[in-house]
Amino acid sequence: MKKFPLIVLATSMVAMVSCDEIGLSGDGELSTAEVVNGLKTALNIGTDSSTAELSLKDGYYGNPLIKIPLPDEAEMIMEKMEFIGKYSSTAQNLIENKMESLREAINRSAEDAAKDAKPIFTDAITNLTIKDGWEILNGVVPEGSEKAGAGFDSLAATKYLKNQTYNSLVDAYSPKMNAALDKKFVGNASATSLWNDITSNYNGLVVQYGSAATLAAKLAGKDISFKEVNTNLGEFVTAKALDGLFVKVGAQEKEIRKNPFQWASDIIQKVFGYVKDAVASKE
Repeated sequence: MKKFPLIVLATSMVAMVSCDEIGLSGDGELSTAEVVNGLKTALNIGTDSSTAELSLKDGYYGNPLIKIPLPDEAEMIMEKMEFIGKYSSTAQNLIENKMESLREAINRSAEDAAKDAKPIFTDAITNLTIKDGWEILNGVVPEGSEKAGAGFDSLAATKYLKNQTYNSLVDAYSPKMNAALDKKFVGNASATSLWNDITSNYNGLVVQYGSAATLAAKLAGKDISFKEVNTNLGEFVTAKALDGLFVKVGAQEKEIRKNPFQWASDIIQKVFGYVKDAVASKE
């Protein structure tokens, strides 16, 4: 029987261990390090283009898909003005006239803050530990991540990023958003001042006419409780603005997966080109 020199056997064993450790695929074309690099590059491309687009005028306000709505409390105020507003038509008109201005101011504030989101996202992506790179690349959202499930998910990387970094992004983004909400984007008013005017006027009506309005609502067959409103506008808008950013990042991830070869990045072409056929067959 033919014997192999020990040096050949040792070299073969080292090669086998090395391939396993760096995560090469069966044919040795792609390493785990490259997969992680490719995913992070894709997320950086997505956040760069998304923050640039959303920071333009009407980035939020002109996009029905991500336009930030009024807080639930604002909608509630409008519904209750049917009863409480009749006791002060002046206050009612003031509140109603400022609602659309508030909606615009909120979205303008989000557009203004979007330019500050890029470095925050870059830091989050840089520090992101991707333990399930192969699963994410192949459209599988790791267990425990948002909306994990069976089947190919072309938003796997975006969902993983959101699941792993959302709370820290909120903490880092909130000061930027609060500063934007204090800027005067609509006439001579900021979103914060508009919201304070609306809620202070409404709360004043509740204190003065709440009992009478409650009775009027009951006579109309509606069980409505009139309470003062105290909402953290910054917290609400920050969350909605980040949600919109993730929608845009996800759309960019889909584009990269569909045609990785349109990007100049070599790592994008190599990593996402590796699974392009899987995307075409499963989406």
